[in-house]
Amino acid sequence: MSHASQSMMKGAAILTFAALFSKVLSALYRVPFQNLTGDTGFYIYQQVYPFYGLFIALCTYAFPVMISSILIEREHERKRVLKLMTLFLTGIGFLLFLILYTGAGLIADFMGDPELQPLIALSAWPFLLLPLLSAGKGWFQSQSNMIPSAAAQAVEQTVRVIVILAAAFILTGSGASLYTVGEGAVAGSIAGVTAGIVVLLFFARRQFSGDKQPLKLQKGDLSLLKILLVRGTAVAMVSMLLVLYQLVDALNLYSLLTGYAGDAGEAKSLKGIYDRGQPIIQMGVVAATSLSLAIVPVIAADYERGRHDQVRRKASLALKMGLVFGAAACAGLISIMSPLNTFLFQNNDGNAVLSILTLSVLLTSVIVTVNAVLQGTGSYHTAAWVAAFSILVKYGLNMVLVPHMGTGGAAIATVLSLAAVAAALIVKFYLKVGLRLGKPFYIRLSSGLAVMAAGVTALLMIWTPETRLSAGLASVTASIAGAYLFFISSWSTSLFTNDELGQIPLGRKIDRLFGRRIEKGAD
Repeated sequence: MSHASQSMMKGAAILTFAALFSKVLSALYRVPFQNLTGDTGFYIYQQVYPFYGLFIALCTYAFPVMISSILIEREHERKRVLKLMTLFLTGIGFLLFLILYTGAGLIADFMGDPELQPLIALSAWPFLLLPLLSAGKGWFQSQSNMIPSAAAQAVEQTVRVIVILAAAFILTGSGASLYTVGEGAVAGSIAGVTAGIVVLLFFARRQFSGDKQPLKLQKGDLSLLKILLVRGTAVAMVSMLLVLYQLVDALNLYSLLTGYAGDAGEAKSLKGIYDRGQPIIQMGVVAATSLSLAIVPVIAADYERGRHDQVRRKASLALKMGLVFGAAACAGLISIMSPLNTFLFQNNDGNAVLSILTLSVLLTSVIVTVNAVLQGTGSYHTAAWVAAFSILVKYGLNMVLVPHMGTGGAAIATVLSLAAVAAALIVKFYLKVGLRLGKPFYIRLSSGLAVMAAGVTALLMIWTPETRLSAGLASVTASIAGAYLFFISSWSTSLFTNDELGQIPLGRKIDRLFGRRIEKGAD
């Protein structure tokens, strides 16, 4: 492997680790936050969280990626182009700030809860920092230096979580209203973003200290900015998909639930219980995709070199991993939902709704994996258009289903919308890569899932936890037992070929752990 390829792989690994750290932290802090504020407090926070989630997607996955790509192509005028894109993003950030800040009252009224107005207005402030965060990350990534971006992301999330939980603890202890607690949580997000920018400025202090030349516009700059905006948004659309669905729920679910439940307080509580699914889904997707996404940079490198046979083989493996680990995480979480819900959120309210919502883990794992492979092979816009259309589908299904089924209808709307995206991307995947997974693979996968689900269900029928602590012990024990049963079943039926095991991180070690060397392939 060349030095450039090694550098690319190392950089991708650093960014992947930072992303995993941030996603795990982002999922975990919601549990103590809900425990401190209750379901109504959780509802309030989740109503405004999607705005921050969109901001993070734009300045982590959208604009830095495109800035990096453009700067690599414009090596001879890097600093001029960086200034141009920073100025452009300053305008974009200011526009988004104005929309949220001045429209906070209208948005809150549309949501059906006018008391959210100050929280929405406060959530507008991070967008003013969009250009610094995006340009800083893009600049360093164009130099194959991923450490500043990774450090900024880790520090941003760490500071944010600390401030959010500290504010929740102090404000709830002092008897403040739950809406005031929500404002403290949004302030934590602003503190985190500011800390991330400080980290980037620390790394950049020497590179721009003497650069005071004014920006000179050139022919072709408008085309460059169009690429940044359009392709950057397209790249990030799938990454933003779950956040955009959360935004849809924030916009219309509470108002629909008010009519369904007949009481505003009950509607807030129901929405808060429904929102418990977000950290569960996030942890499931992180666990399911961390391995499948690890081989995507290799696929992209093979595609650039024209090694289409290697691309086909590795893309097939990525899809299989996304399906296998997504299905396992999904089935496992559903099997332990009752004790897990009790352990994390103090009671098992909403088990059925959360179980439906957990189907999103499988679908999102497939979507994220397939989209990453498609982007690695040069296909950007199909996923973006499909994802954008699915947002309208989700909104419409909410309007139809929630008045009759409550939060169960919203969960079904999410699953159906994701299923449509997954189906469309898999069709594109087959057309682009030219492969199919045979029936034996699905039979072996289904048998492994059945064995796992049966074993976990039997264990939890014998062990019925009566306290929160025992529910936690039951969840952990059942998870370990279920994972063991699934891996034993999968490895004994040759779900992955011997060659594929060699490409999966830790695949050989797991194979040796179960005492069997797989020689025959899964069709």
